[in-house]
Amino acid sequence: MKKFLIIILTIGIVFFSGCKVTYNTEKIKNPFFFNGSIQRIEYKGKFLFDDLIEKNVKLNIVKKASLKYGELYELKLEPIEGIPPERLSLGYFYVQKDKIYKIVPTKENLSKLKTKDELPSDSVIVCQDKELKDPLSRDRLGFHHYIVVNGDKREYHSFNNQIETGYYESFTWEKDKGLIYYRSGYGAEKDAIELKLKEN
Repeated sequence: MKKFLIIILTIGIVFFSGCKVTYNTEKIKNPFFFNGSIQRIEYKGKFLFDDLIEKNVKLNIVKKASLKYGELYELKLEPIEGIPPERLSLGYFYVQKDKIYKIVPTKENLSKLKTKDELPSDSVIVCQDKELKDPLSRDRLGFHHYIVVNGDKREYHSFNNQIETGYYESFTWEKDKGLIYYRSGYGAEKDAIELKLKEN
């Protein structure tokens, strides 16, 4: 009898926890991120590495964790011959109801987020409703980043001008569509990637 009660109680707790997670998932839906049913989406790609490659590519939207205040995803391109594997990942994104953060995917950062639901200090907001001004003046050397609000679009831009070959990255998110444009690379268009959402 005691065993039977423990089993019933365990099933009840598991069921209740499952309902809670579903409720939170509905609550944190962000209109600028991909619809929850989309797991792969096609882009027109341009890749400038040793050679210029222009081809349609698929981006995988991989959910890594459902957390109390948001969901963690990795956006990763399918393998492309001639492109280093480390450049196929656009990054890890912590999606909340009103913001999308880009997370540096170190073990420490991911553990902090998953176990403590604590946002790593080096996270960057790449999408929100309000414009974000660049903390540095245009001519100042360092890591620049800002968000432009343009109707239903949110454009995030970042670049490092401390050296000529500094890294740059841009994301354009559109309401009810998700990521519609992406660009990254190094100064003088070295190892450059450009993606444009392929409209149906």
